[in-house]
Amino acid sequence: MAGDAVKEERMQFGGMARWDGLDLFGPNYMSVAYRKGGEIHVQVEPSNIPKIENPLALKISRLPIVRSVFLWGRLLIQVVGSIWTLVFFAATMAVLWLFVRLMEFGSGGGGALGGLFSFFAAFPILPILLLFFAGMKLSPIGRYHGAEHKAVAAYEKYGEVTMQGARSSSRIHPRCGTNILVYIVLAALLDPLIAWWGYAFLQFILISEAWFVLGQTRPSIAIGNLFQRYLTTTEPRRAELEVAVESMNRLLEAEQGRAGDEKKVQVPARY
Repeated sequence: MAGDAVKEERMQFGGMARWDGLDLFGPNYMSVAYRKGGEIHVQVEPSNIPKIENPLALKISRLPIVRSVFLWGRLLIQVVGSIWTLVFFAATMAVLWLFVRLMEFGSGGGGALGGLFSFFAAFPILPILLLFFAGMKLSPIGRYHGAEHKAVAAYEKYGEVTMQGARSSSRIHPRCGTNILVYIVLAALLDPLIAWWGYAFLQFILISEAWFVLGQTRPSIAIGNLFQRYLTTTEPRRAELEVAVESMNRLLEAEQGRAGDEKKVQVPARY
């Protein structure tokens, strides 16, 4: 293991967990990995996120509000780039819409139950979050999320990604998208109190700008770490960690110009 002796500049990687695997994103390439039967399938291809090369355009992209547009634009490209992530996102939006409609229908009954339905119809983010957190903790998504963090952290710490290094790395990562969740919750709680249709769009700018300004403060990081530890990640098993390690290594090969044509990797009994 390269350990602390590795001094070269580390590349920055991110990712998204799915039910059966994960997507990883590097500076120039992206990988899609999943386990099926006894094999890990990894596909590496050039990143579908456009890069800004012009110095002036790069400077403009970092201006307030403009940077928020770029942030949500990159996220949209990532979601659309994975068909299963897109299906999951669309299904979540459909369930949210149906839930609100059901709560609004139930609120007409009056009484304590009708009041509860009215409350949930006004603040649907609360029960949706409970379902989201339960799904993350009780499904493979949470384990793949933890495996993604461990593989990225192993590279950042050691300069290479092995099962040993990934297993010993933390599943709590400072760049996790979970850390912006507190700002999403606050914006959603304000939604019923602001009687203006434009707030549905404006809140995305408020969320991301709050993140850019406060995201690196100690309270924000502490809350994000708490969410990651107890709500959005689970300690991965060997099966999920193998997928993350293999995907990360294939992506590193592509970024370092050593990628081959093989897209399926047979996983031995012990990695």
